[in-house]
Amino acid sequence: MYPAIEEMVQAFEEDSLIFRVQEDEDTARLSANAIVDYTSFTVHFLVSDDANDVSVRVPHFVRFKEKDVTEMLRVANSMNDHYRYAKFAVNPETESVTIEYDFPENTERIGPAAVEVFRRLMSIAEEAFPEFMKAIWNRPPEVSFGNIQFHDVTV
Repeated sequence: MYPAIEEMVQAFEEDSLIFRVQEDEDTARLSANAIVDYTSFTVHFLVSDDANDVSVRVPHFVRFKEKDVTEMLRVANSMNDHYRYAKFAVNPETESVTIEYDFPENTERIGPAAVEVFRRLMSIAEEAFPEFMKAIWNRPPEVSFGNIQFHDVTV
């Protein structure tokens, strides 16, 4: 097991957080589920070497339809302006938004830092999720008058 994963396991156990660890030949992953007011999601801490190089991902944080890509990009850019370290990435192929965070390689005491990032991502997700949902659900419907149809156009 990688040293960073061992430290995170210890810190998550000390904080009484529920998690699971998966390991294969090249990587190790600590996953913890989070439930906030509006949604639930899984936070993945990914480690692939003996250094404290840890990537954090919340895959499929928000799912959307192809027609909502433009709005999702707008909201993700707004969220990226608002939150300093968490990055919202829109993937049109999977039609989902992912939250990303990467620890600096020189992070000491990676375990307590991982618990702090987990808690901060819960807070960020709780604030951001309603904004994404507003963008999906408050979209004006397409208007149709006989043979003429009006809808959003991407330029």
